[in-house]
Amino acid sequence: MRAISQRRGFHSQQAVGRLVAEFHNRRWSPSAALRALDQLSAGVIIADNHGRVVEMNRAAESIVGLEDGLNIRKDRLGAGRAFETDKIGKLIAGATTHGELGAAAGRMLVRRCNSLPPYVLTIVPLRTDTGDDRQFALIVVVDPARHSPSEKDLTEFFGLSPAEARLAASLLTGKTLSQIAASTGVRITTLRTQLGSILRKSGVQRQSDLIRVLSSTGIGSVSLTAACLDVAPEALRISLALAGV
Repeated sequence: MRAISQRRGFHSQQAVGRLVAEFHNRRWSPSAALRALDQLSAGVIIADNHGRVVEMNRAAESIVGLEDGLNIRKDRLGAGRAFETDKIGKLIAGATTHGELGAAAGRMLVRRCNSLPPYVLTIVPLRTDTGDDRQFALIVVVDPARHSPSEKDLTEFFGLSPAEARLAASLLTGKTLSQIAASTGVRITTLRTQLGSILRKSGVQRQSDLIRVLSSTGIGSVSLTAACLDVAPEALRISLALAGV
């Protein structure tokens, strides 16, 4: 993670000293905590109550750098369409309103400039003890095109059996029924029967339509976002302390 205004390093030795002490108290490893967010495939962004972006992990930098749907203008996160930018601002404002300790997560889609599925944004309050009145929002950005649904997702969202979910997940990787049969030892007639059941449960008639539905719904972002929301808040609190925010 890198503070927007301090990408070339932290210039406050006192802040670093305070953080080291905090890490010892919390039994955290600072390098591990900060590296964890940079290794997430989802984008993690933190914005203050004025809407200014103060932190991003590498995945978020990469996504914003594409400017195919999300962008940063005057230090504020925005989108290609004005009403999406307005909604992002409102969700951040809602997540950073004083007294809203129980504020619920806000979610939205941001359309991209190509035929790829829209980005999935989840915006939640990030509570920190920075010693001033600033409040922060945690924004997780998931690119569904890069995150195929897991077998668990397929079972939960489409009601597939474990065997059907395994088959659907294999089909999403581009494998044919013959290749799946050869690698799993399952008879191709059994796979065809399972495929017919998957098509019925998914509400489509052709395998090509099935792949499109499964890969473009963004359900793969559900478990990924949940994982990010588990690890990101604590690491971001630490990162904010490092940056002296």
